[in-house]
Amino acid sequence: MFVKYALLSFSIYYFRQSINREKELRIIEKEKLDTEYAFLRAQINPRFLNNTLNFFFAKSLPHSEELANGIMTLSEIMRYSLAIDSDDRMTLIDQEIEHIKNVIKINQLRFNHKLQIDFKIEGNTHNVRLIPLILITVVENILKHGNCTDQNYPVKIFLTINEADGYVYLNTFNLKKKGPKELSSGIGLDNIKKRLAHHYQERFILNITESEQDYLLDLSIPSSTSASEVKQSTQITLAEQFTLHTIKPKPYTP
Repeated sequence: MFVKYALLSFSIYYFRQSINREKELRIIEKEKLDTEYAFLRAQINPRFLNNTLNFFFAKSLPHSEELANGIMTLSEIMRYSLAIDSDDRMTLIDQEIEHIKNVIKINQLRFNHKLQIDFKIEGNTHNVRLIPLILITVVENILKHGNCTDQNYPVKIFLTINEADGYVYLNTFNLKKKGPKELSSGIGLDNIKKRLAHHYQERFILNITESEQDYLLDLSIPSSTSASEVKQSTQITLAEQFTLHTIKPKPYTP
């Protein structure tokens, strides 16, 4: 009798396990199909968006070259953002820099070329890699929350690639906007911190110093290179491109 009931119990147990396993397989299969469908939509939407922006570019070009160029810049911004994987794969810093330039350029169009932005890059950028959309998120936060039109206190965005210690340094300064603040979820900065911690663990430094008038950010992250080729140090100043004043950071006095 003991053997009989023991066999019956084992049979019921393995039968239930088999049913549960079959349910799990069905759930996994459904999730796989949902993922494939989402991936298919992700392939369609960017193509549709790109084609639409190209159509707008062609239609606007005879009427306004500036508007047409703005549409093309927006197309390049969207193409880069959609092409970057949401995971922490590495990207070339030169691509990030070009993306930052495009974002600043299109915001200059929005504000009728009144933005006062001093963007400088120093050091060898060739084949330097880092996780994507970190630098650009910082710049977008400045453009959203900062006072970027004061000629006496222009926005400072200094990017330094130090080959000696293998680090990339981002230092920014901006005045805060006066008056009512824009609604913000804070997701951008929180997302930066989580991604930096996930990818670089304890090897990064993020310091933020702010007062009622201004906001400073200092970020240090390790760089990686895909080759040993060396390029001479370069310096790029968007202030010159936009005919802006270049003023060294100095304490803010109301």
